[in-house]
Amino acid sequence: MRKHAAMAGILALLALPVFAQEKSAPEVRREIPVKIQVVLTEFDGTQKISSLPYTLNMLAGGRTAHLRFGVKVPIQVGSSTYTYQDVGTNLDAEADLREDGAYRLDLKVNRSSVTIPDKGTDWKPGQSYTSTEPLIRSFSDEFTVVVKDGQTVQGTSAVDPVTGHILKVDVTLNTLK
Repeated sequence: MRKHAAMAGILALLALPVFAQEKSAPEVRREIPVKIQVVLTEFDGTQKISSLPYTLNMLAGGRTAHLRFGVKVPIQVGSSTYTYQDVGTNLDAEADLREDGAYRLDLKVNRSSVTIPDKGTDWKPGQSYTSTEPLIRSFSDEFTVVVKDGQTVQGTSAVDPVTGHILKVDVTLNTLK
């Protein structure tokens, strides 16, 4: 009889409704199409030397956007041996919409250029390449800005230790309709 009572008790427990724990819905990232414009401007004092604009179309709340633009420059390492150095601009951007309607924009900027000591100026495509010992200038920065739709902000500013030139990075974000 005890066996039957114990069995009946177990069956009664098994028959009770089972309440599953409620699973919270996975967080859905809202993806908004945006255009990010990054302008690298170089100054000698107050005189603008160059302005290099780059545009990335991406999804805020989506994946990181990448832009790579450059050239491989031959560098002599022996009497007849060369290696190639990447020179140019690399940008990585990630944007997220904040609760206040502004965007958090994380940027990585890497820029390099070739300077020829004999000429004292930056080498440009089409120009004769007379020096065998070029200098590779480089700039690298990671920064975060908070920007509203249509707003331009200065992300960073730095001085080249060799030339004294000032490099400014300006960022503009526009939502795409």
